[in-house]
Amino acid sequence: MQRISDTTWLIIILAAGIGLRIAVLWAQFDHLAEDRDAYRAIAQHVAAGEGYLHPQTQQPTAYRPPAYTLIVAAILKTGLNDVGIAALHLVLGAGTILLSYATARRLGLSRFSLVAAAITAVDPLLLQSTTLVMTETLAAFLLAFLFWTIAPNPDSTPPTNGRLLSVGLVFGLNALCRPTIWAFGALAAAWWILRRVGRRNVVNPLPIFLGILLITSPWVVRNILVLGRPILTTTHGGYTLLLGNNPVYYHEVVGGDWNAVWSGESLKNWQDGLEQEIEKHAPPITTEIARDRWMNDRAHDNIAAEPGFFLRASFLRLARGLWGVVPLQEPTSISGRILKWSVCAFYVIVFAGMIVGLCSLKKNQWPVWMPAVLLLVSFTLVHTCYWANMRMRTPLMPVIALFVAQGCWAIWHWRGRSLKTKV
Repeated sequence: MQRISDTTWLIIILAAGIGLRIAVLWAQFDHLAEDRDAYRAIAQHVAAGEGYLHPQTQQPTAYRPPAYTLIVAAILKTGLNDVGIAALHLVLGAGTILLSYATARRLGLSRFSLVAAAITAVDPLLLQSTTLVMTETLAAFLLAFLFWTIAPNPDSTPPTNGRLLSVGLVFGLNALCRPTIWAFGALAAAWWILRRVGRRNVVNPLPIFLGILLITSPWVVRNILVLGRPILTTTHGGYTLLLGNNPVYYHEVVGGDWNAVWSGESLKNWQDGLEQEIEKHAPPITTEIARDRWMNDRAHDNIAAEPGFFLRASFLRLARGLWGVVPLQEPTSISGRILKWSVCAFYVIVFAGMIVGLCSLKKNQWPVWMPAVLLLVSFTLVHTCYWANMRMRTPLMPVIALFVAQGCWAIWHWRGRSLKTKV
């Protein structure tokens, strides 16, 4: 019997991934009309030619990163609206599947590259993000694209300056989509410095820096001209830090049982109270930058006042949030419970494969895989302090899939050696 070729399998996996995304969109198409994080609202201002404005204050804003917002604005300008956003998410999802496969091939995983593609195709977080007007779908695609540019050439030739420039350009796009990537950049820079000690054959970082500068500088210059400050990321960080470090969250959720969640009513009351504090503050807090700084300072005060709760909250942010395997919402229907525990089983298997993949890396493989390791570490460090839930892991899934593929590759070769030993 003739073996099915890798190309055929990839086409099957790609078709399945697109089909699943279409099915989720069909079932939850109304979710695209929701605008939880105001990306659509800001995009509507841009599409109308009014500028990058906050929907509540109608003032210039840097509250949300620009990459996804500008793409949505372009779609709204065409009049395609929800259908256009759905089509964008489908294209990004398909691209993420293909990039996961291509990166795994570059890493030498041969046929097991299909495992990376398959995980990316069926991952519940990636599927769910297809229905949300949020950055996760674009962020996952851009991270997959970044690691494809970072992965070594098949012929092991050193990267050219053009290739390194492309790494910087794609990193810059990631930064304008999800600023969390800057933590990865900092760890990667530290790793480069450590590798440089006593060595000559290290990568030249200048083309990478140039690429990053070319992509991110327009955002910084715009913020200088409009907001008066060279903001590289956003003015959202203070709120995200305070959201996960405040007395209400500490005592209602962190101090509760393992399955405790922050109810919508309690969250709304906390947000309303926060706005009242800001309105009464003296001197008045009149700018977005001042609000961000005030929230950042308040979060640090809360951490200093209750360090024990902060440590417990940090653990929960990682164990139940970023690296959680069980969705916290409790479904009422039988089908919902089946789906919930199916998702749990999927992630238990994925994380087991990821751990095997990490543990199977040989000494000569670590330089190639270190960027992927640093990415996981950087996101973990950031969300130790900042708000986290399972959704925050979505952009990491293409990279996690690479480790699972490596784990499957290692198990297959261990099995082969074991059989040879028995013979």
